[in-house]
Amino acid sequence: MLLSASTGTFYSLPFGKALELIRKAGFEYIELLQYWRGGKWSLGQHLKGVVPREALRMVEASGLKIAVLHDCGGLIRPGAPSLVSKATYEYLEHADIPCIVFHPPWKKTRDKAWWDNYRTVAARDLRQFRERTLVCVENMFPVGGLAIPLVGPAEMLAFVTENDIYATIDTTHCGQAGIDLVQAAETLRSRVRTVHLSDYAHPRSHVFPGEGTLDLRGLMRALDRERLHCVTLECNADHYRDDEAGTIERLQQAHAFMKEITA
Repeated sequence: MLLSASTGTFYSLPFGKALELIRKAGFEYIELLQYWRGGKWSLGQHLKGVVPREALRMVEASGLKIAVLHDCGGLIRPGAPSLVSKATYEYLEHADIPCIVFHPPWKKTRDKAWWDNYRTVAARDLRQFRERTLVCVENMFPVGGLAIPLVGPAEMLAFVTENDIYATIDTTHCGQAGIDLVQAAETLRSRVRTVHLSDYAHPRSHVFPGEGTLDLRGLMRALDRERLHCVTLECNADHYRDDEAGTIERLQQAHAFMKEITA
């Protein structure tokens, strides 16, 4: 099992600086979160305008290794051919990626039958990568005005099992959805390959491990750690962006916590 830090945590910093902080904190691996923009939402903003080949070059120069690539697509717009981001194909063209995490497809619609009609398309999109890498789908949480499937653990289990792919448990998203984290882990146990680790202190999401209400130790006891590929720290560090030493210290504390609960 690998321990990594999400580069998306430091979206407000230059990408090279984000890699530097992660490395200084003692991590060897990253989850590389792609740049994505949909309407007013953005993710991985520090990679805007950076082509995958250049991002990979910067990762290699940092001494870090990619444990997971996070495809940040999923928004299904009118006429969209796939839930897969174009950048994912470019990253795979230039690097061996051991695991890709996808958001489930989601759409702004009131059509209650939307997911039933799109399910086979989503399955096709995801299955195409099975021969090259671990394919995981991340659990999300309800967002007003959006149709988001695979929120519940049982629904997620059915989908990933029937398509012979895997699941990523995002701990904060369980908290936001009001889903018991340990029960979710017990339900999905056989199919979980990665974890997005953070704590949840309502209404604050993605807080540092141990500073919220989630049973993160219970989560790790419930999972099959022999089958886990990676546990990724994915928490909000924005308020430390002007304090490099403090940021590194906090990351070191989180890294130590991750080692403890995964030992």
